[in-house]
This record gives sequence, structure tokens and C-alpha cells, in this order.
Amino acid sequence: MGRPAKPVNARARPRLRALAAYLRQLKDEADATYATLSERTGTRNTPGYRGASTLSQAARGTHLPPLETVLAYARAAGVTGSRAVQQREATARKVWKAAASEKARPHLAGRGLRTRQVRTAASLGQALTRLRLRAGQPSYSAIERTTDASGHCVPRSTAHLILGGDVLPSREQLAALLNAFDVTAAAAVEWHAVLDRIEHRLQPPPPPARGGYTCADGDPVVQEYLERRDRDEEIKRRTGQIHPDETYEDYEERMYERAQRQAVDDLLYEDYEEPEDETKPEDEAAFRIQFKAMVERANPTGPVADRL
Repeated sequence: MGRPAKPVNARARPRLRALAAYLRQLKDEADATYATLSERTGTRNTPGYRGASTLSQAARGTHLPPLETVLAYARAAGVTGSRAVQQREATARKVWKAAASEKARPHLAGRGLRTRQVRTAASLGQALTRLRLRAGQPSYSAIERTTDASGHCVPRSTAHLILGGDVLPSREQLAALLNAFDVTAAAAVEWHAVLDRIEHRLQPPPPPARGGYTCADGDPVVQEYLERRDRDEEIKRRTGQIHPDETYEDYEERMYERAQRQAVDDLLYEDYEEPEDETKPEDEAAFRIQFKAMVERANPTGPVADRL
């Protein structure tokens, strides 16, 4: 009889605890030790083999185990090839994906680029990196194994370059990566359209006809400017600088008008000069008294003296 299992880590995230509890349930239903489950995964030094300590750690809830380990655990807990094992694998995959999404959530703060905003190899790499995070951030070795099993191997070095935005993937490589990141078939169609759009823009423009002009949309400098503009719009909308009913063009026009008004105010302020007060109030009062006395001596009953 083996040692009693340690309780699931109480400080673990809820979905990670649920995964650990499910794996323990499979072990209890199989009425087997971790050593027995390890033997059922294959012989040592074979691709599917998992040691007893590896299987035990997967059910502790201290960290998210690799998906391959979870699936090997589910297969070892039943009769190979049976329908019940297939159902266990499907459930284990579903529970693991929920735990992986929970783990990736802190790293996915903010909204990622919309597909219409992905215009370069660099932005496509960023978008694929977010998809990898949502899939539990599988290692590059795991990506290589998964894509190889799906029919088109993407070597770990190539996957690193693609997710780093250094190179564009081929259609086959993109399909294999999307499959490895558990992207649905409907969403995969949209990502293939993104790749087609990027490749089309990278093609050299045809020579302009005489008297015509060349469209600059495919120029890398233009694409970089549009990406910066999209990021700026996203930041300003999140911080409330752009009103909900405004477009980015409306915001730019409002800022332009505000700058114009400020420039006019600054110009008027610079041109304005305080009038020189040559006569102080007390000097002016004394002058008026002297002037009034002089007028009264010249014309004691005149209208000027009355007005003064």
C-alpha cells in the first residue's frame, strides 16, 4: 500500500485545483499506484513515457503540468483504446485548457490586436504569441511534437522566429501552429486571410503607368505608421481621451482646432502691451484742480467751470 497522497495545494488557482482533483479521481477509479500508471505509459526513454514522480507532481496542484503529461495520465488510468479512455482524454484536455487559460490571464492584460490591425510579420508574431499563451504556453519542443503529429512539423527554431515576428509562416506552418494552439477552424480561416493580406502587401508594386501613381499602402513605412496609429487610438480610447461617439479622425480634428485656438490666444497675448500710465491718479487729480482754478479766474461764471 502506497503512502497517502498529500492534499491539493489550497493556494493554487481554482481551475488548477480542479485539474489536480480530476487526475486524482482517475487514479482512484483505476485503483492503481503512480508506479503502475507509469508502467502503463510505456518503457523508459520512449516518447510517451512518464515517470511516477512526474505523474504524482501533476496531481498535486502546485503547477500546471504539460498537456502531454495530462493525456498520458488519462490514458494510463484506463484500458488503452477503449471508448471510456477517449472520453477521459477529452475531459482531461478540456479541464487542462481551462487551467491554462486561467494561468495565462495575467499575461493577457488589455485587448490584443484585431485581425484587421495585423499588417506585418511582427504584429502577426505578437498575435500568435497571445494565442500560444491562451493555449497554456506550450514549449517550443511541445509545439514541434504537436505540429509533427498533425502532419506538418514546425521545428522549434522556426516556431521561435515566427512568434518573434522575424519571418512570415507559410500557409502550412500557420495551419499547424493554429492547430497546436487549439484555434477553431472558423477562426483559422480568418488568420489565413490575414497571412494572405500581409503577403499581398509585401509583393513589389507594379510599375506605374505613364502619368499615373503608385499606391503606397504596401510600403513598410506606411504599414508601420498605421500600426502606430492603431495603437495610439487604442490607448486614447482606454484613457477616455477619445469620446465613445468619436472616430480617430474626429479626435484629430478636435485637437487641431484646440491647438489653433491656443495659438491665436498666445499670439494675442504676445502682441498685447500694457498702456503706459504717464499720469498717476493723484497727479491727474491735482492737475484738474489747478486747471479748474485757472478757468474760474478767467471766467468765473462760464460753462467750462461748471463742467469741471
